[in-house]
Amino acid sequence: MAEMELGYWKIRGLAAAIRMMLYYKQQTFKEVAYSSEDADAEWFGKDKPELKKKNSMINLPYLIDDDEVITQSNSILLYLGLKLGIDLPEHMIDNHQVLDQCMDLTDAYVKIIYTGKQLAEGGFKAMVEKHMETAAVHFTKLEGFLKGPYMCGAAMQCADFRVFELIDVHVQMCAETGVAIPKFAKLMGFHAKIKNDPALAAYFASDHYAKYAVNGMSSNYYGKGFGAGPEGPTVRHTVVPLPPVAKEKKEPKEQQAKETPEEKAAKEAAKAKDKLLKTVIKEGGKKGVEIEGAAEMGGLDFFCTTIESPEGDQELLLTAMQAMNADPDPLAEERKGCSGFVGKMIFSAGTAQLAIVAYVPKPESNKSSEKVDVTAWIKHVAEAVGGTVTNEKMAAPDTFVNEGKPFPCPHGGNLAEAVVVSNPEAGKYAIKDKDTAMAAAFAYLRSHGAFPEDTGDDDDEMVFGDDDDLSAYE
Repeated sequence: MAEMELGYWKIRGLAAAIRMMLYYKQQTFKEVAYSSEDADAEWFGKDKPELKKKNSMINLPYLIDDDEVITQSNSILLYLGLKLGIDLPEHMIDNHQVLDQCMDLTDAYVKIIYTGKQLAEGGFKAMVEKHMETAAVHFTKLEGFLKGPYMCGAAMQCADFRVFELIDVHVQMCAETGVAIPKFAKLMGFHAKIKNDPALAAYFASDHYAKYAVNGMSSNYYGKGFGAGPEGPTVRHTVVPLPPVAKEKKEPKEQQAKETPEEKAAKEAAKAKDKLLKTVIKEGGKKGVEIEGAAEMGGLDFFCTTIESPEGDQELLLTAMQAMNADPDPLAEERKGCSGFVGKMIFSAGTAQLAIVAYVPKPESNKSSEKVDVTAWIKHVAEAVGGTVTNEKMAAPDTFVNEGKPFPCPHGGNLAEAVVVSNPEAGKYAIKDKDTAMAAAFAYLRSHGAFPEDTGDDDDEMVFGDDDDLSAYE
């Protein structure tokens, strides 16, 4: 069977969800990525006239599969949903409805993206602010329709890829223009789950996601990270989506020499310590991804949350914070970290004590950083629970080393630490102090304009409270 061929502009645009599906199923395909620089010759002059002989409606994007020549983005998504075994018959109607709703949102989005540069008074930011009022209506409909964890239920359908891309570009556009984005807890969890799916790790590490412009270079918005061109010539190449990196198989243990009880105990203790460290890093990395999604969807700059695995160990809790702030490994099976741009205070309660670590990123990464002094913040919280500040302020490291491999922590900033020692005879327990300390941390942020005022909305408590693992609400 010949390779499928996907043709579209050299941008994410309407082809992003299509490419995601091909990566998701590790489907090799030929890509023709047209450039506006030579489109007159390559697309309009050569390829389109020939393809029009096979499909009179031909346009970009198009998909060629053997004798099939398919155009229109939704039609291609539905075709691949069946071809690749993604779409289930019982979800057909729901899946179609989600695609149609996505197209309604896309139509509204395009109106501000391609306007011939005739920007409204106040520039593009004003247009985004106005658009988000309309977008919120569409996101509200999608939020209400989401059956969880995916739009139609337990399994991904082709429409999920389209919903993800729309959430992703709106989050990015709002972040880059400084416009607040409404908070949708369920869609936020949906977005984080897909971005953390090992089957899509290769896509998120690829040029298709990381380097392609969001929209065309003639648009009002193509994404800050992509520059303004030049695009270069049209590209014709074969794409081979790499599978997730396989875990190394452990070799059978060699027969061990006889050990003394002391040696055996020391080896078991070292093994347990190493296992705990990996657990802490994993929990921190996972919580970092959840915080990244919560921050982007909720438009918030600071969070307070708990990390369970350190059990009050301050050194381990600091390691968890660094794992939360580190950039992800693009080739790893699971996306981790990513939240270094978010200010945080994290808590871990053990039997003996409550450990607390605060983090404030550099102002260039967080618009509210200058409102929060990390030393004053940690002192305020420690005083509220009779704790001791053990480290008033230190520079956050610019790298996090995990299993010998360094990961960048580009958002800089400062860290501070405190502990609260338990005293059962006086009725003082770390688990109780944790709640008091977290309340004090939020109160400090609110008093300094770095966190929204408490409106009594249960959603705030669900997402930012003690148990803010978003997967629990999918």
